[in-house]
Amino acid sequence: MRTVLIILSALGAAILVLNMLKIWQRRLAERRGEVASDRMSVIHLISAAVGLAVFFLGALWLESNSAPPGSVYAPATIEGGAVKSGGFDTKKQ
Repeated sequence: MRTVLIILSALGAAILVLNMLKIWQRRLAERRGEVASDRMSVIHLISAAVGLAVFFLGALWLESNSAPPGSVYAPATIEGGAVKSGGFDTKKQ
């Protein structure tokens, strides 16, 4: 589920940046008395770079707290009336 959220946030960030930059570009063109172009421009490249940056940073964040390969999960247990937290054991069994 987190992976889907990261992908959607990357797409959303790219679309948001693209729309904001296109509005800014049209306002500048209107002030200069020009017609705004709908061609692909540097603004599209900037928004694509923002989307890719959000995606890759999210993917790195997603993998930053994952268990190393070959580890075994030990669930939480109750010992002496207290809950002992679980975690990943790096020893192979």
